[in-house]
Amino acid sequence: MSDQYEKLAHFYDDFVQKNRNYYEIARGFSEIIGDNKNLLDIGIGTGLVVEHLLEINPSYNITGIDTSESLLEQARKKLGQKVDLYCQSVSELDVDKKFDVAYSRGGAWTFVNDESETMLASHILSSAEIKKSFQCVANHLKKGGLLIISSSNAYSNKLVELDNGIVHKKTATTELVDDERYAILGYFFYKGEELLAEQTLKLKLLSHQTYTSMLEEAGFVEGAIEPGKYCSYLKT
Repeated sequence: MSDQYEKLAHFYDDFVQKNRNYYEIARGFSEIIGDNKNLLDIGIGTGLVVEHLLEINPSYNITGIDTSESLLEQARKKLGQKVDLYCQSVSELDVDKKFDVAYSRGGAWTFVNDESETMLASHILSSAEIKKSFQCVANHLKKGGLLIISSSNAYSNKLVELDNGIVHKKTATTELVDDERYAILGYFFYKGEELLAEQTLKLKLLSHQTYTSMLEEAGFVEGAIEPGKYCSYLKT
């Protein structure tokens, strides 16, 4: 399994927290989650959202999956034994549990705004595998369970100063290959003129019609929507 974040892991918490308030993200999730307790974090990363969710409600029983062992290593240091962690792709999800709520804040899937529509962006580059990933999550949710996919500001150009004189530059472009759209994200870290690390990530972009059809086929119906923040789906 390819670890796309291996070169970024050392800088990950610093640069993502410059762009997002993770306590506010966790508080928003907790309001949607309500009284549910058994949660699946899809693309847990270093555990920033989970760390704050457990501050808000220590009784949450959380399982996290991610394809990046380097990020999971940081999550283990941060969360200890509080969370069950698995190095798995969501399209191959196989844990012996059923969940009340599953959510993705930008791991496997996130919503990004194009000029004309809201699109699904995914680290999974095959449409067939994305479709399979929705079915895998449905299989691990209890009947009436909730899937939450949040929106992201990842699809933008940025230049931010981190600690210790390090500057992070991010670039975002779109690529069209055989009528399939992809987002190409470039991450660069400099100290003065020295390039410390760089990584390019490729995300599959799906139209609203395409991803909605996939979700419906997996047994999800659209629930609450907060434009620019999240969309929730109920497993039938």
